[in-house]
Amino acid sequence: MISLKILEMNRFMGKLLKGENFDGFLLKEGFLRTSIEYRFQGQLFTEYFDTEEQAKLEEKYVYWGELRPTVFELIKGKRTPLAFSFTLLLTKNDTTQLLARRQVNVGEDSPSLFLQIRFEHGTGHMVTGTARNVFTLDKSLEEAWDVEVRQLMKAMELTVEEE
Repeated sequence: MISLKILEMNRFMGKLLKGENFDGFLLKEGFLRTSIEYRFQGQLFTEYFDTEEQAKLEEKYVYWGELRPTVFELIKGKRTPLAFSFTLLLTKNDTTQLLARRQVNVGEDSPSLFLQIRFEHGTGHMVTGTARNVFTLDKSLEEAWDVEVRQLMKAMELTVEEE
């Protein structure tokens, strides 16, 4: 797990809300505080979809890219939000690819890799994390995810500082 301070908040917000950079992530949960507070629970209700649509669902959470325009509409304007927090998850497919690319063996476990993005008091931070179904002292998954996030920030040309 690493904690990163976002050094160029305006540039970061452009990537998060206007660009497609984070669209492949899933939204687990979040909140946005302006004059009121909005809460987001990203879990999909499969009963909302017809049988054919349900069969095509690969994930149980909504893609950030589907919710991003709504969040942008709530944030845009002259005033900066008081605070927000979004917990984004890597998709199952992207997790499998990361495990193969980084040669990390998790056995039968199906871990979740997440990135929490939060903003309050004018400062933005990101924290990486993992959730596993089995206990292990092996930290290779966490280390691989941390490296991946650092490289992702570099590829997006976002300036962050480890805390």
